[in-house]
Amino acid sequence: MIQSLIIGLLVLVCALYWLGRLAPSVTRRLWKGAQSVLRAVHAPAVLQTAVAGRADAGSRGGCGGCKGCDSKGGGCH
Repeated sequence: MIQSLIIGLLVLVCALYWLGRLAPSVTRRLWKGAQSVLRAVHAPAVLQTAVAGRADAGSRGGCGGCKGCDSKGGGCH
């Protein structure tokens, strides 16, 4: 029973991680929902700030995971 719970939690964490990497707009909505819930239950300010940073994060510029990054031109190709 406890092993199934641990495995399920691990799979959920991995799925959320990859969802954030592949579809950041979806996870931004999840973070915004979590931000609303934390505000409603009067969670600690530090936690609300951390979630707000995730919810309001914009797209990152640069090459990211690009393997063919052109360091001279500054872009992927």
